[in-house]
Amino acid sequence: MERVPINNLGIPPLGGVCSYADACNPGYSVEHNVDLLRRYNFVETRLNQIAAAHLAHTPEWEVKCALSYHLWLDSQHSVAIRIRVSEMREPPLLLDRVPDAKLGALLDETIRAENTIELLVGVYRVIKPELVRALRKHLAETNPLIDQPTCRILKWNLQEEEEMIAWGEQAITALTQTPEAFERARTWETHLRAFLDAAGGIPGDLVVPERAVLPQLRSDGCTYEMDVVPQRDDRFFDCYNEAALIDTYFRDTTLPIEERGYALYFKRLREMDVPEWMAPIIYKTKGKSWDYYADISRQLWDEARHAMMGEIGLYQAGVPFYTYPITWTASYSLNVDYTPFESHLILWGIEQSLMPRETGKRYEWELTREGVDPLLTTFQDYDWADEVLHVHIGRRWLAPEFNNLEQMRTTAMDALKRWEVSARKYKVHSEQVNWWPDFLADVREHSKNFASKNSIEIDTIQEPSAQQE
Repeated sequence: MERVPINNLGIPPLGGVCSYADACNPGYSVEHNVDLLRRYNFVETRLNQIAAAHLAHTPEWEVKCALSYHLWLDSQHSVAIRIRVSEMREPPLLLDRVPDAKLGALLDETIRAENTIELLVGVYRVIKPELVRALRKHLAETNPLIDQPTCRILKWNLQEEEEMIAWGEQAITALTQTPEAFERARTWETHLRAFLDAAGGIPGDLVVPERAVLPQLRSDGCTYEMDVVPQRDDRFFDCYNEAALIDTYFRDTTLPIEERGYALYFKRLREMDVPEWMAPIIYKTKGKSWDYYADISRQLWDEARHAMMGEIGLYQAGVPFYTYPITWTASYSLNVDYTPFESHLILWGIEQSLMPRETGKRYEWELTREGVDPLLTTFQDYDWADEVLHVHIGRRWLAPEFNNLEQMRTTAMDALKRWEVSARKYKVHSEQVNWWPDFLADVREHSKNFASKNSIEIDTIQEPSAQQE
């Protein structure tokens, strides 16, 4: 009921944020608000770590892509919450502590998913839906005007969480078509919900069941040890095959420009190995500020996007992206034989080598402008921009470990050369048959058939009907 008529000249009052009636709601105190934000932040940071811990050994390409995207979104949600907490009289010194041991137990169980189905169920059917419930409740109960800065970030987080859940549910449905898979999903959901109920939900606002008996813990109380060995699903094969000299083909001026363009598409496709080797960097590197994990998460997502550029390029060329070998030698060797710091340094060394105008990313972009594929030109334009950013990210976080930039550059180049030698031992796992001629024949045949089909369709559209004649 309106308390008193107000003449606002027909203009929405209060900056359009809310009505007078909504603004009269006392809402949350600063202390309670901060307590809740700390709990949300804890969940978002742990979701980032869960995705990083599982990305490499998750076999399904599409899930790798989504984990790459979602771990970055989770990192950004955490960044926004941390900034907001720091604005409310509370120094953000407690944001990396476990706010509730029972909530910690839930996340410790979630990270111990034993396969893709369990991982997706834990994240997208249990944790994220409960986080959405908490965010909606927060938005409904806090004062929308006085706490508008909090509402703004929670609305942003909420929208992206809902989008992630929608993807997750579709993926779970796709992977639980057999009775065994469906039962595995149901059992794991029941297991995790027992821990969620014991915590009273993410905000701790739900009634905890009396005398509830928790299922047997998978967690042993120690930090979860991730499986760093990359995996791919049954669509992929011969993942140690490096016989096709992709990096040579696109630089070879004697080759047709369209072949060089296909080489660039495949070069992008192979970049899935970078998220596979960056995920352990995120998960196994401890004690950094959250800005570090947010930066590395962004770079990981960029690299996954680059791989998807190649996926799209092959789709346009008429070839499913899993038809020919996509090597994982880089991620395999770096994850198994090198420390996260060494892997990051080698990655920065590679990116640094891509900066020279005559041979690096600018060269790749200029090459595409000689062809007739505007999509590839756009891809390379953004790939170049991303890699410049990545050089700066690497320098920001690695340079403090060295006396000067020259020492960092020299150490990185030495590590890169050492890795190029050590990675060769994995080539014995493949017969190293060069598949590139078959790939070219495949895309050219499709191009010819597509052009012919398109011509027929155009002729059919243009041909006048008997009635028109």
